Amino acid sequence: MLGEIPIKQLKNALGCLSLAASSLIIAADLSDAQIKEVLIIGTKEEKQNLSGSGFQISNADLGKHGYTDLNQIVSSVPGVYVREEDGFGLRPNIGIRGATSDRSQKITIMEDGVLIAPAPYSAPAAYYITNPSRLYALEVLKGPSAIQSGPHTVGGTINLVTRPVPKEDVAELDLIAGSDGYKKIAGTVGYNFDSVGILLEGFRYGSDGFKELDSGEDTGFVRNDINVKLRWVPQSELPQTLMIKAGFADEDADETYLGLTDSDFSENPHRRYPASQLDRFQSEHKQLHMHHSVALSSDMDLKTKIYYNEYHRSWNKFDGFMDGPKAQDVLAEPTAYTSAYRVLQGLQDSNVGDFTDLTIDVTDNDREYTSHGIQFNINKRFALVGLDHTLKVGIRYHEDDVRRRHQTRSYLMRSGAMLSDGLARPFKTNNYAHTKAYALSISDDITWSDWTLNLGVRHEDIEGSVNNKLLDVITENSQSITAPGLGLHRQLTEKMSLLAGVYVGFSPSGPGKSGAESEESINIEYGVRYDDGQFSGEIIAFESDYDNLLGRCRASDSDCQVGQEFSGGNVEVSGVEVFGQFQRSLSGGVILASQLNYTFSESKFKGAFFSQFSQWGLVEKGDELPYIPRHAGRWQVGLETDIWAIDVALKYQHGMREVPGSGQIADDLHTDSLTTLDASLTWFVNEQMDLRVLTRNLTDETAIVSHRPYGARPNFPRTLMAQMKYRF
Repeated sequence: MLGEIPIKQLKNALGCLSLAASSLIIAADLSDAQIKEVLIIGTKEEKQNLSGSGFQISNADLGKHGYTDLNQIVSSVPGVYVREEDGFGLRPNIGIRGATSDRSQKITIMEDGVLIAPAPYSAPAAYYITNPSRLYALEVLKGPSAIQSGPHTVGGTINLVTRPVPKEDVAELDLIAGSDGYKKIAGTVGYNFDSVGILLEGFRYGSDGFKELDSGEDTGFVRNDINVKLRWVPQSELPQTLMIKAGFADEDADETYLGLTDSDFSENPHRRYPASQLDRFQSEHKQLHMHHSVALSSDMDLKTKIYYNEYHRSWNKFDGFMDGPKAQDVLAEPTAYTSAYRVLQGLQDSNVGDFTDLTIDVTDNDREYTSHGIQFNINKRFALVGLDHTLKVGIRYHEDDVRRRHQTRSYLMRSGAMLSDGLARPFKTNNYAHTKAYALSISDDITWSDWTLNLGVRHEDIEGSVNNKLLDVITENSQSITAPGLGLHRQLTEKMSLLAGVYVGFSPSGPGKSGAESEESINIEYGVRYDDGQFSGEIIAFESDYDNLLGRCRASDSDCQVGQEFSGGNVEVSGVEVFGQFQRSLSGGVILASQLNYTFSESKFKGAFFSQFSQWGLVEKGDELPYIPRHAGRWQVGLETDIWAIDVALKYQHGMREVPGSGQIADDLHTDSLTTLDASLTWFVNEQMDLRVLTRNLTDETAIVSHRPYGARPNFPRTLMAQMKYRF
């Protein structure tokens, strides 16, 4: 319980805070008018008085290590958990305060304040994410203020802020080359013509891959991204801005879900079995967004956003055996399934002698997504009965859909190569899901003296349907939720403040009658915030009490239908977040900066049950949830002058359960504890050019980051990169 654990943890955290010197990453550039139009938290001053926990990462901090992996970027945010998958962050798994990290499906992900997941209601698993190379800033909103975004408010919201149209003409080139054939080329051009500005960005990056097929074939990827922004500031009586954004992105990756047995992982963690040689992920994403903002008066503004996103992906991948044993069982106990195991390794042919059930299933999970909508945000500032009010009203109409066609093809292993058996196979999944949602959020920040009270409520009406084309059955459902929230902020002194809040979290169930109710929780937080100019930090305790934890079947889960949902009953997640930042000028023009974040978490199921959901199974009362690390943290320290800069980041994440349990984590289904060290050395050659040497995982630590869906998979290995940035 929060009242039992966090008091002790708060004391420990205070000690960590005083020893570690670290806090909030907020840069002055976030107050720029263009950026404010797409922020969900606001400026530095608004963040400091926020009656809830929020976090911002500036453009300067994003550039220090040049990450193209969103998992690595958000690891600097307390209360955020990640589960690595492919090493490059192509498909991030991010959770916040206990909300499952599985394909980031229980958090709200936005781009410039607009929902960006392929189908956030119909199929929220985020197989598409904004290219991290495009990011100009990043926001994470937790606590009561999270209800203003939605639809998934149990954990919180991540807002990916892209680069604004520059006020001055700019032309930049960014080149990176590194280990395993890693390369990146990015170009940016921006021009201004009186009241009109334009920004054009192009990216291409990829790698030959660090995993190894026995045949020596490629295991890498390539991503392309082209985006254009137009900004018009008309000469009108009312100050207003119109921004239009269009983009295209694609990916071609030789990526797989198939991992290794633990013994094979120990011998060579980067090996890939020949059974994965046909695996390939291809996707295309198109977007068209329009943002309009107008100051209706000195104390009232209106923002309108219209958006359309289209995403198509085809993932042709190993999906087990047609009629043989489950791949999970083979990899867990290879000595019990010797023939199947040897087929995976390419050491034995399929259907040899009496073995007629080892034909390999390669399924193309082909999906098409669309999402579109319109939203209005009205901010009004006024005084009433001696109190200052900031009223925020958000209205959104949203529609999204997903068309799934999962086509099975069967292959025979022959001398280490996979050959089609020529048999026609039926669709494994063939359905169409559609959702439309109406959302209304209202919040009022009421300020008097040193106090700020936030009162908020979110209401959503959701209608969904699924057309199962295999069974010729259409199912429909509707959901309605009204979720209130309350936050309180007290400025104790000029440097120190207190905050506390409670709100109802909500994550809707999928369209159609899935057999499970929507997920709801009561979320509580309280903490202290400090800022004296050089040192700033905060300590926040949190608790999420789930009335109905929701588990959702994905194509990679066994013994369930894609989209099927399961109830985990009552669950409790609690913990403490610590964050701080310290900056000081030393002699010789050297600036020292240090930053720390740490999160302690604990979780438990409050009842015993048996579930067909493969991630739960048999659950005992008091069992901990899967994929929630007890300890996670990151420490970054840097030295900078006008000529050079050095930045070092040390990241730690405790091992996680992959099935519910208590006591010591079992050796079979688990992830390893992992400590990695990243470093960058920058030489500011002149005003036009920067040169940088980057290292990832400098000590070359190797760990199992997941056993799901099929076997043990590794983290990113030691990588060395060289970067040149040139401004024309």
